[in-house]
Amino acid sequence: MINNLEISEMIEVPKTDDIVADMKYIIEASQKTAYQAVNVALVYRNWLIGQRIADEILDGEDRAEYGSEVIKNLSRKLTEIFGKGFA
Repeated sequence: MINNLEISEMIEVPKTDDIVADMKYIIEASQKTAYQAVNVALVYRNWLIGQRIADEILDGEDRAEYGSEVIKNLSRKLTEIFGKGFA
């Protein structure tokens, strides 16, 4: 769980005479931090998916045929579960 100290270390909180400018900065800095965190999570997710697929395919005897079937089945099942975009 993230505590207030960790949040304040991630986002510099300005305090000037212009509250609108301060709010704008806080919102934009928070959005940037969120985008970066999501990007890190997605890159890690994709790496794990690739590693798992490679492990599955490389363990098969007839690699080319087996790998092709694994990908087709995986694509179909993930599309059923998550919809388009996960094939």
